[in-house]
Amino acid sequence: MNKHTFCRLFAIVLTLLLALTAAVSVLAEPEGTVDQDNLEVVIHNNEGLPAMSAEQFKVYQLFTGSPAHEGGIPSDDSSAASEWEADQWNNWTLADVQWGASIKGEGYDHSTELLKKLTSLTQEDDAWAYFEGVNAFEGVDTAAKLAEVLAAHKENDFLQKFADIVANIDLKPIECPCAVSNVEEHPEKDSLTFTIPDTGYYLFVEVDPAGPDEQDATSEYILAVVGNQEINLKASVPTVDKDIVDGEHGEKGDVAGVGDYVQFKLTGTLPKNYADYDVYKYIFHDTLSAGLTYVEPSDKHPLVVTVYPSVTDADKKTNGIELKTNNYTISAPGTEANEEDKCSIEVSFNDLKLLSNDSKPVSVTSDSVFTITYYAQINENAVIGDTGNANVVELEYSNNPHFEGTGTTNDKETRTYSFGLDLTKTGSDKPEGLPGAGFVLKTDDGRYAKFKDQYMLTKTVDGKKTISFVDVIPEPLPEYTVASGPIRRVVGWTSDTSSPSTTEVAARVEHYTNEKKAFDKASDDERAETGSAYKKLKEARDALNDYLLVSGDDGKIPDVYGLDEGAYDLQEVIVPNGYNTIESFDLTIEADIDENGVLQSVTYTHNGKSTTYKDTYQEDVPEGNTSENLTMHFAAGLMQETLVNQKSPFLPFTGGIGTTIFYVCGVLLIGGAVAYLIVTSKKNKKNAAK
Repeated sequence: MNKHTFCRLFAIVLTLLLALTAAVSVLAEPEGTVDQDNLEVVIHNNEGLPAMSAEQFKVYQLFTGSPAHEGGIPSDDSSAASEWEADQWNNWTLADVQWGASIKGEGYDHSTELLKKLTSLTQEDDAWAYFEGVNAFEGVDTAAKLAEVLAAHKENDFLQKFADIVANIDLKPIECPCAVSNVEEHPEKDSLTFTIPDTGYYLFVEVDPAGPDEQDATSEYILAVVGNQEINLKASVPTVDKDIVDGEHGEKGDVAGVGDYVQFKLTGTLPKNYADYDVYKYIFHDTLSAGLTYVEPSDKHPLVVTVYPSVTDADKKTNGIELKTNNYTISAPGTEANEEDKCSIEVSFNDLKLLSNDSKPVSVTSDSVFTITYYAQINENAVIGDTGNANVVELEYSNNPHFEGTGTTNDKETRTYSFGLDLTKTGSDKPEGLPGAGFVLKTDDGRYAKFKDQYMLTKTVDGKKTISFVDVIPEPLPEYTVASGPIRRVVGWTSDTSSPSTTEVAARVEHYTNEKKAFDKASDDERAETGSAYKKLKEARDALNDYLLVSGDDGKIPDVYGLDEGAYDLQEVIVPNGYNTIESFDLTIEADIDENGVLQSVTYTHNGKSTTYKDTYQEDVPEGNTSENLTMHFAAGLMQETLVNQKSPFLPFTGGIGTTIFYVCGVLLIGGAVAYLIVTSKKNKKNAAK
């Protein structure tokens, strides 16, 4: 432990429990008899803290002494704990106070250095140590005298400054056996049992957690140990959580399509020892995935910060105070602070102790709860499938009442899911694939999907798959692999107010249909590339480019990415020559998300037939599928379907060869009939003349 860390920890310890006088109020009633050679101190965990470990605390022996009761050891059996009530045990003290092993021992003695620094403090620079013009440490030359001074000045400022002095002394922790009791899945029930070798004053320091996944708040205790004692961790960490507001699948997971808005809520609590702080820093670091875009606050999509008196009030949304923007700072994408922290949005409180609305202080206690609501929008980079689009928050907070250090909570996240389509076009006589078929995708209320061509690139590093989308495949291709493409990513939906509006796109579809009919009836010259019918048809087709899904040479329709739950209609606009238009392709998407925000399954329903995709083996597999196929498409988030166009029967049309044959045959028949009548008439006349 470095000097600065020890200083921080030691200061809090002294503030909390230091009582080095004739009475030590923190003593608990010892259990059973007092074994002065092997005393036990049991430290119990607190809810919200990580699981406990043997390395969690370092133990420092500051002073040693002999147990005494009201100035002297009782003449009777002092080991019989049952002879005294609890309040009598609180009168036990330690007599004959000497330096402990952490300050003085074989080969080292830090006491002289400590006392010299204390007695040489000046009133000009160190006014905290002076009372009525006299240095409180004047004349202190023993452990006992130092204990008396500290007991007489228990104010926070005094003890903090004393800790500053101690911080520059490299104290030595003692060897102290520790037995750990861990309760699986319930760390709040964990405990540590330390076996203390001798009676004395001990400093228990919770060290900073070593791992990045731990929540780093510390607890420290100084105890006069004359009997077995049990204590609970006083210091606690604030908590943070993230929820989806008004989600159809609960607070941790939901489904949204490209262009949809999602409202998030961040919730933060405060530590139990919040009152011990003079300054309290409090920062929400929120990270959105690439598929979500932070929406700048506006009247329609506001960012609201509210403080509630308690968890109950926050749950009921009662008694909350909406904080004015002068209380906090928002750092959004592109700002220097945000670039450094690598998060999407940051809401910072430099000091919760200074909150005010219209110059009126806002009361904050350890029971207070802060909530932040804001909006994000699903964009064209949304990942589809079971991975979902993760949205993560962590809370940075002051973790020491006397110094500027901060800790961070464990991450909390929500997931927003999107889905897509994996479609193939075939003909009744071309099972290998039918090219040239074109579709538009509409919602059940008639809005059209707008698309953008992209390629999906993937790479795997240390077992973690990373997905990237690009408009053009880079050359040379970096460490990524082209996983799919081109795909058609949904970039938005038409509306009554957008340009072009839903009505305008519907008119384009109708216009193309009419131009196609005109093209079919046109002459060969008009249908040539330089002809008027061709140019009009191409112009109508180009006007639909952003809204079309067109099958390629193998019949594959580009995969569609970015669909929400709900009902859709796939309308065939471009029908390959010689084939009938397919019936309207209706589609419904439904997702099952558990309370933890994990996608369990997605069900696609088409023309009354449902197919459910899961990440586990499925027994009831629809015809034409396999369990592995359904699992694969669950992971990819794609509904798989083959669309079949029936070959048109042969029917003649005006101006075609079919009608010509009929005309020729008709003329021949009529001519034959006329010739027959003429010949017959002549024969009849000859016969009559005879």
